[in-house]
Amino acid sequence: MSAAVGVSPPDRRGKERTVKRTTIGDVAKAAGVSVATVSRVLNGGAVKEATATRVWEAAAQLDYTPNALTKSIFAGRSTTIGVVIDDLTSPFYLDLMRGIDEVAAKHDSLVMFANTFHSAEREVAHVQTMDEQRVRGLIITSGESTDTRTRRMAAAGTPCVIVGRSLADPPRGLHSVRLDNIAAGRMMAHHLISCGRRSIGVISAGNRPGQLERTEGLRQGLTEAGRPLPEDAVVVAIDNAEVDGAVDALQDRGTSLDAIVCLAGRRTVAVHSALTARGLRIPDDVGFLTVDDFSWAPALGITVIAEPSYQMGKRAAELIVDDPDQPEQLTFEPQLIARASCGENI
Repeated sequence: MSAAVGVSPPDRRGKERTVKRTTIGDVAKAAGVSVATVSRVLNGGAVKEATATRVWEAAAQLDYTPNALTKSIFAGRSTTIGVVIDDLTSPFYLDLMRGIDEVAAKHDSLVMFANTFHSAEREVAHVQTMDEQRVRGLIITSGESTDTRTRRMAAAGTPCVIVGRSLADPPRGLHSVRLDNIAAGRMMAHHLISCGRRSIGVISAGNRPGQLERTEGLRQGLTEAGRPLPEDAVVVAIDNAEVDGAVDALQDRGTSLDAIVCLAGRRTVAVHSALTARGLRIPDDVGFLTVDDFSWAPALGITVIAEPSYQMGKRAAELIVDDPDQPEQLTFEPQLIARASCGENI
């Protein structure tokens, strides 16, 4: 009776024998050449046509699958694109990763994602690991704690892309992809004013450049409309657990609040829940405007400033695979998607 397909017959002790994977040494032996010659052939190096033919025939007969690690050693770097993000729960990052992965697949690259959970220590550790793995390129969306290392990686020949902010005087190979956050803030202001909102509170996710720029754009737009934004009208919620306190702080200012702006998409659910838990009706009692679109935002009628995160992810990955000679700093325009949560335009 023949053995089952794909399983070696048992040995005398009743255990299955492991099928040995074909190695590059086996191919070299079968082709009558050195391991280095096989590696050159598999990686497109210059060898005699007859030698290359023997190597490919031997590889086919032995059903040899090249070892990606071995290939990367000979090439000096792997084909993997490293991506370090700080929040896997955000819709922005999900679409960003989709764009990155699409470009990577077209260029025979894998993508290695790492989540920092907003930890600077994890961020540093992940970037170090990507560097040690000799990734084809690095895309990073987190803070400034790894800027020194990404500069060094770029200078050493590993293209890097910073998403969400730009760097001053970047070296060759260090690029950036970001939203025009000032424009996003101004869009928020103009829409709220057009909807008749006069007393606006802001919930920020912290002091990262994008949050500060959105606040500045909002302040500019409101000031131009004769509705300056007081300093105490901007509160910070570092995580969702702080949102309730942030909403209370805005309501306790002694000013009748008729709109709340959420500057970070990852805080949207918590802010919306905090408002409705207090019995506030949107938009009758308070207008609500946030950043980043969601699959359920249309059903709830939430007005959003949408970021083209899918396109940003594609361009970030294209900067890795194209590796332009000069550093590029790309800025994308936001889009206002007006729904019912701020009321009707006057």
